[in-house]
Amino acid sequence: MSDQGEASGIRTVRLSQAAPETRRALLETYTREVYVPAFPDEEIREDTSYWLTLMESEPWPAPPQPRLEVILTIESEHILGGVTIELYRAATVGFLTYIAVAEAARGKGIGRRLVAAARAWLDEVGGADVPMLAETERYEDATTEAEREATLLRQRRLAGLGARLVDFDYIMPPLRPGLHPHRLHMMVFGAVKALSGRRVLGLLEELARALGTDLERFDDTRVMAAALAGDPVLAVLPLPAASPQ
Repeated sequence: MSDQGEASGIRTVRLSQAAPETRRALLETYTREVYVPAFPDEEIREDTSYWLTLMESEPWPAPPQPRLEVILTIESEHILGGVTIELYRAATVGFLTYIAVAEAARGKGIGRRLVAAARAWLDEVGGADVPMLAETERYEDATTEAEREATLLRQRRLAGLGARLVDFDYIMPPLRPGLHPHRLHMMVFGAVKALSGRRVLGLLEELARALGTDLERFDDTRVMAAALAGDPVLAVLPLPAASPQ
């Protein structure tokens, strides 16, 4: 197990390095107490048993399946938050798929600690020049005032963690059979000024294959893929919900 003790009493645990019984118990608790409450929408939430299968595979599955790590922050045996980070090896792109902090632990720098831990893992297994991308909901898709306020708060927190918008019309491939593509924002962490459309397309094609689907299967993802195949330079901008129109 990779525990990093700190003066604050908070330790960081990489689940792939934990003993199997400990790994499963921690992931079950994290899923129930932190992850599911943070992502109540099943259409954008993965089954965490998929993460466990990847972490317990020996040897690691070949692409398109990603290298994956789940990193938790723990204090006095209480899980404060977690992050899931993936490396898509053919595309050489990192994908921070989920970050969640327990409600009682918010505002204490846990999110920043988790992003830094994800970046450190990506540096080790992929390299410091591998971009770290992520997703978030769009402000314009919120249907209630509560959803709009939640989206504003989430994007402001993400901006505070160094996330910025990758400027293109992003449609997430469906996570499971029976679901449909989902419009979201694509983000990148760090001092990236622009991204190659073709590199982002490589990530999305590899991601779709890992999920058992194909970007050509749906009209929206097919149009997105065609646009990215032209290799446009994708600008990196502030997240729009930080100052909605």
